[in-house]
Amino acid sequence: MELYQILIIAGVVVTALVVFLVISGKKNKWVSTEDFQTAKGKLKRDCSEEEFDAFFSFLKTYKGGYVRRSAGQIVEQGYLGKEKGDLKGIFFNVVYPNHNLSTGRKEEFRRYLVSVGVNGLDERPSYETRDNKLKNRATDEDEYQRKAVGNAGEQAVRNVLDQLDPEKYAVINGPVLKLEGVTREYDHIVVGVNGLFVIETKAFGMTDGKSARASLFIDAGDKWIIRKNGNNRDLESPTKQVMEEKRHLEQITESLVEVHPILVLSNTQLFVKQNISLSYDVIRQDALKDFIEGYNEILRENEKSLILQKIDRSRIN
Repeated sequence: MELYQILIIAGVVVTALVVFLVISGKKNKWVSTEDFQTAKGKLKRDCSEEEFDAFFSFLKTYKGGYVRRSAGQIVEQGYLGKEKGDLKGIFFNVVYPNHNLSTGRKEEFRRYLVSVGVNGLDERPSYETRDNKLKNRATDEDEYQRKAVGNAGEQAVRNVLDQLDPEKYAVINGPVLKLEGVTREYDHIVVGVNGLFVIETKAFGMTDGKSARASLFIDAGDKWIIRKNGNNRDLESPTKQVMEEKRHLEQITESLVEVHPILVLSNTQLFVKQNISLSYDVIRQDALKDFIEGYNEILRENEKSLILQKIDRSRIN
């Protein structure tokens, strides 16, 4: 082989090696949090074991959206606070109640979440006890289904809140806040450029976690009635719960700004007839994003940061 041919081949090999190193370096330098949101969106409440395994494998590869670099290389990586909150919700709303997953897979997932810093999962749930109860008692099955519908409703609202601009809105899903011995679990809190919102979610009229045709009437005396399939049923008014959450959050934030309470109805096929005035807003989840973005108030950046600090200090999950 002639010398010039050897040189040409050597040049091709070196070029290929350089390209490989550059590509590898780029992969090490780039982490897209959008990948997490995409993978999360594919995981449904009744996902199969194969779908769950795909998501779990992605998590182990993704390793989190928080990245610290040195000399262009990743030297530290972990899950963002928002991602940890989403993972906790996935465990309780998708993994824990899923009949398609074995107890071993559920427990392996929980242990992984604990290892990456997800709070509130330190104790192993009684998977077997719950499964046995569901097999033996119809009332427990009904209760399980009711909670499953509620969880599906909360997840639907999370998906809507995920569409808010993260540079303008901080979304906190499922926080448990404690102040002076009083502990409350919130569905969602939004701290935005135009206000502080506390959101309670109700899945009135949903069937098997899906929207269904029904009518909700809010009448004098704070009486709530739902009509579905030609039958009327009285509902417990959520007013006390919503207003207690508002007052509790105002105490935590020391009334820096007014807390705007919202009751969100996750059933997008629910017709609502409100015949009385309430001290909070009642809206369907398909109108939530526009409602929040259109709220006419201004929250300065320093106020937003201080509110988030006070909420974080009160969190126990």
